Amino acid sequence: MIVEITKTPDAAYDITATMDTLVSEAEKMKQKGARFITITAKDISETDAEVLYHFEVEDHVENIHLITKKAEPIKSITGVYVAAFIGENEAQDLFKLKFSNLAVDLGGKMLKNDISPSTLLKPAVGPQPPIMRKLGPCREECPAMVNIPKYIREVENDNPEAAYNTIIDRAPIPAILGRVCFAPCQEGCRQELEAKPIQIRLLKRVAADGFKELNGSLQREVTCKAPSGKRVAIVGGGPAGVATAYYLGLQGHKAVVYEKGTMLGGAMAWGIPKYRLPKDLMNEELMARLNEVGAEVKLETAVEDLDTLMSEGYDAAFLGIGADQCNSLRCEGEDSEGVISFIDFLTAVNIRNETPAIGSRVIVIGGGNSAMDAARTAVRLGADDVTLFYRRTEGEMPASLHEVHGAMEEGVNFDFLSSQIKIIPGKPLKINFQAMVPGEPDESGRRRPMPMEGRGVTVEADTIISAIGYRGLVPAGMGVEVNRYGQIETDESLKTSRDNVWAGGDAVFGPTSVIAALRDGRIAASSIDKYLGGEGLSDATPDMTEFVARPVDKEALMEAPRAEIPELDPDERIKGFDEVELLLEKCKATCEAGRCWRCDWNE
Repeated sequence: MIVEITKTPDAAYDITATMDTLVSEAEKMKQKGARFITITAKDISETDAEVLYHFEVEDHVENIHLITKKAEPIKSITGVYVAAFIGENEAQDLFKLKFSNLAVDLGGKMLKNDISPSTLLKPAVGPQPPIMRKLGPCREECPAMVNIPKYIREVENDNPEAAYNTIIDRAPIPAILGRVCFAPCQEGCRQELEAKPIQIRLLKRVAADGFKELNGSLQREVTCKAPSGKRVAIVGGGPAGVATAYYLGLQGHKAVVYEKGTMLGGAMAWGIPKYRLPKDLMNEELMARLNEVGAEVKLETAVEDLDTLMSEGYDAAFLGIGADQCNSLRCEGEDSEGVISFIDFLTAVNIRNETPAIGSRVIVIGGGNSAMDAARTAVRLGADDVTLFYRRTEGEMPASLHEVHGAMEEGVNFDFLSSQIKIIPGKPLKINFQAMVPGEPDESGRRRPMPMEGRGVTVEADTIISAIGYRGLVPAGMGVEVNRYGQIETDESLKTSRDNVWAGGDAVFGPTSVIAALRDGRIAASSIDKYLGGEGLSDATPDMTEFVARPVDKEALMEAPRAEIPELDPDERIKGFDEVELLLEKCKATCEAGRCWRCDWNE
């Protein structure tokens, strides 16, 4: 029972916490074996409250002390101590405090007596699912809200078919994601506290590859709602467009996908090298989803005027037109022969299967994943000396650490704090770089590079690849409002300024990620379905039909080693475009999945 405190406890055992450190302090209590007792609180003023969390530690009581604004939600510690939900609900009743992410939120009725005894005594019918459930921090970090804890358990139980279907519910292309997703979910994993987050992305591939091995293909038998008679045009065959078409098809609507290129995939097709994402597998999975729902695909069909397209009898449209305009190097001579954009370079290799003549000395300018992809591709094409120049420090590179390490292992050289100022035409090309030093932080939070007067270097190269980012260009014929960055304006449901047109992916948010594009496709499909008379798609909620046993020994889980990403040896992988990452062996996948703490259970 929560009580009002009258004095501050012994300072020797009083730990002061902030809203940001409250949960981590509770974690520390749990790690040293403390038993949660109760919560006490008192009003300090009309706006502020004092909250104390009491724990029994061996022969004494220790307390976490928090001063908070009553209007500011307090982070629940039920993810650490599930029994705390009683005290937190009582605090909501008595002191009008607010808590976020409670294991069980009684909505201010913990101390109410408005439930009749007959209701309380009514016998339950059938097996009852556990009620101490929430989404889990990994799932909350996933843009698409994939039910990660559930599919990890299904992988652990050697049921790849169930795991594959669980992922598809919110992200329709698990085989692709298992290879290219940047896995923000792993940053939310509680094992990250020990620098050993579950290899969630790798387990996604285990599910997908296991499903294909069992069934011979990635296509499934699915049941769609009865045909609605409505038709939706999908402009763009990237992940956002394919996801939209898939979810609309499930709702009974006819989707027609228009793709200007020779294959589906958008930036995945031209921008992600074959050694990371084999194009036959990519195309197989994208077509599997579209075939499952009866969507029609029209390749090499550019749409420049939306009015003309809509006049063909479409009830709604989705614009997933992506972004494919390379940013300028903004230096003299960038139009010289031998200077190419990473988009043109990667498209030639990934889409047209060409082997561009790039010579032996290649310079790549940029610091993102696209720059790493270009550099590592150049190595595979036989360049002897590939150097990546970046105007900031190594720690400020936007590229993923895994991609940077991969490039280094494959022999790519790096030159940091160097900014291009002039390219001199000729064979070889010459390029002048200005030496830079980190200055004050800019709007991105990174230190702005500042020139060191009189310091620089001139470098020769056979090919210079520009890889400093890209942007979208929305054709005027789409008839939708764009912002000052040239991105399509939408509301929270991704509806554009046109009455029956939605948009998502890179065309709306700028270059993002595959998983974010899938999120957009589901949001747009749900909104379009409602517009066409449907009920929309369901929100992400815990699966209360799944029984989840508690882990037996959390300490043992923490001590278990993390699975390493299996990869080809660097000397072998630079010889061609075979996949660098390999599939986790079944026993290792089972062990890795078994390291999950089951945070959605709130044990």
